[in-house]
Amino acid sequence: MHPFGKMARFMRFHAEIHRMEDHSFTLKKIPGFTVVGVSRRTCNADGRSIEDIPAVWRDFLTKNAAVQIKNRAVPPKMYAVYSDYEKDWTKEYAFLIGCGVTRAPDVPEGMEVRKIPEQTYAHFVAKGEMPQSLLNVWSTIWLSDLPRAYTFDFEVYDQRFTRPENKEIDVYVAVHADRMDAVPEQTG
Repeated sequence: MHPFGKMARFMRFHAEIHRMEDHSFTLKKIPGFTVVGVSRRTCNADGRSIEDIPAVWRDFLTKNAAVQIKNRAVPPKMYAVYSDYEKDWTKEYAFLIGCGVTRAPDVPEGMEVRKIPEQTYAHFVAKGEMPQSLLNVWSTIWLSDLPRAYTFDFEVYDQRFTRPENKEIDVYVAVHADRMDAVPEQTG
């Protein structure tokens, strides 16, 4: 059996089914920003993320955490932030669900702050049925040759995610801009 067990099966399944989908990206330099929310360490390789990520969402929503977060940025956006990577996407990392804030002098009990620095990102857009479309984008990223920085990656949940149909989520993956010349052109 593959050393990554459940995740290997998951990846093979998505690679087979979605290999023809267009998951083009654009490169963007994003200014730094701050997010406050609920976090947990998890890992893709041992399959924990399959349970941990929905659990963090449930925790955030059950606690009505957004209401407790002060100095929320306008327009309001929620973020899923992937950070504190042990090495790469196959090792442990921190997953946080939270709100963008203008400043974070006081963080509510049980929550954490992430200060995301200015970085260059490969920007993907997950469109359609969720969470399947989002999983398809991440599968593409995991199987790609992107020169990932493994600093801070994030998803943006704004008004487009609240639509009854045709939902959209922006996915930003930090990359080493100076190594992007080696990646085949995929901008859309």
